[in-house]
Amino acid sequence: MKRIYIFILMALSLSSCDDFLTVESDTGVTSLNYWKNASDLDAANYGLYATFRYNIANNSSVVYRDRGLPFDVLGIWTNPSNNDLSRGWTQTHGCINWNNEYKIVNEANLILDNIDRADLTGEQYNFFRGQALGLRAYVYFYMLQNWGDLPLIVHAEDVGMKARTPWQEVAERCIVDLREAISLLPVADELKDIEGNPITSKQAVSSGTCHAILAHLFAWKAALNKEPDLLKLAILECDSVIADQSYALANTIHEVCASVIPGNSREGILECDFKDTQYDVKGWGAYMAGFCQWWPIVPLTTPSTARRGLLISNSTVYKMFPDPDDQRRNEYFYKLDSMAKVSTVTTKGNAYVQKYQQIIIHESGSQKGQIKSYKANEIIIRLADIILLRAECKARTGDYAGARIDLNRIRNRAGVKDYAGTDADLQDEIQDEREREFFCEGISMRYFDCVRNGTYRERLRGKFKTLTEQDVKDGALFIPVGKMAFFNNTLMLQTPYWKANGYAY
Repeated sequence: MKRIYIFILMALSLSSCDDFLTVESDTGVTSLNYWKNASDLDAANYGLYATFRYNIANNSSVVYRDRGLPFDVLGIWTNPSNNDLSRGWTQTHGCINWNNEYKIVNEANLILDNIDRADLTGEQYNFFRGQALGLRAYVYFYMLQNWGDLPLIVHAEDVGMKARTPWQEVAERCIVDLREAISLLPVADELKDIEGNPITSKQAVSSGTCHAILAHLFAWKAALNKEPDLLKLAILECDSVIADQSYALANTIHEVCASVIPGNSREGILECDFKDTQYDVKGWGAYMAGFCQWWPIVPLTTPSTARRGLLISNSTVYKMFPDPDDQRRNEYFYKLDSMAKVSTVTTKGNAYVQKYQQIIIHESGSQKGQIKSYKANEIIIRLADIILLRAECKARTGDYAGARIDLNRIRNRAGVKDYAGTDADLQDEIQDEREREFFCEGISMRYFDCVRNGTYRERLRGKFKTLTEQDVKDGALFIPVGKMAFFNNTLMLQTPYWKANGYAY
């Protein structure tokens, strides 16, 4: 039943999203026939999760959209990482097209528009409404981080030409929706399905998930909209997550690689949950690890196997992880010190990334013995992220002592001693720690950190280093709107910076 329902929702999503600004919706068919009971909503929710997984974590555009990767050799990411987008992304390129994100929004809207038709218990109603509100808010937050202003669509039947809504208004709508979702949903440990069974997947939205998204949203809005008072709200949201007994840090960095990265650990807060099934498996090449990990993780490779894609030099790793006691040096990288002494004829001077350590191999067929996928969820938010975000916000509000406590909690977990530097350098050290902890992880995490902290000129590359304040005001830190959004839509406007830099249409 769920599979059939997913196909129906996907068809509706395609019909109303491929040209969502102009195509009339056919949701009347679904409204009349499929919104009757908890099983229907459960199937619709399952479809929402599947669309979320596919379009956020199994979509090459999301991977290629990252402009903040810390690697030395970037390959296909070179031009985006230099903010020289027109050299790599055409006017219809998937990375500047928001259709896939709006497919998720549309499926959430279908649930929200039709949930009142179904015969549900109060608990069931709260659960399904909370899931749709929470996931829609996260997707809108991700979109506004990328594009800035964008059309705000909150009903599946809301079709026709659309102008871009100021991102601040989109953020406010996300705040309202997340607060409602918090009132509807229990903590993660108390989530249950329609049969009363515990839900262990961190893909399911809980009140803690919503607090975590809110924390990031308040921190983003505080920085980019110059509303420092919102930092206090961000801290309060972090407090709620950190106090939630559903979550706990893994004890060691080895456990981060062995338990957190595979998914659904107690450190996880929001994840895309992949299974080794025909419908849910994520190919190994769709992971960031698929672009930077080879030997010794990938079968049938050797230390001398040619490495393509993303490469990071030993010297860059040592600079990023300067403390020899840092467990991440030898958990995220294979025998960093000894391999650094191997001839560069073999290593080319590059470290061997191994953060994603568990793999699935093909058991039969022509690819038998080759890598099929990683045993890994896409970790979007985990507890260490929220602890370091609170440290960042505390430092910005002058609570240096509190910031040090949070920072040291993550440093100590990695085997690193307490931070001994000055308060003046504390903010930079917190961002350094985020770069260390979340190396090769998350969705554009380092890029968004640089934008939020205003360190894009210092930490990013190419044209980021020479952006003027007017460039930033004109939207240089966002990405251009793809040409597809302008079809039959005279209300759509291009971001000013990108209209002058290769995307005027």
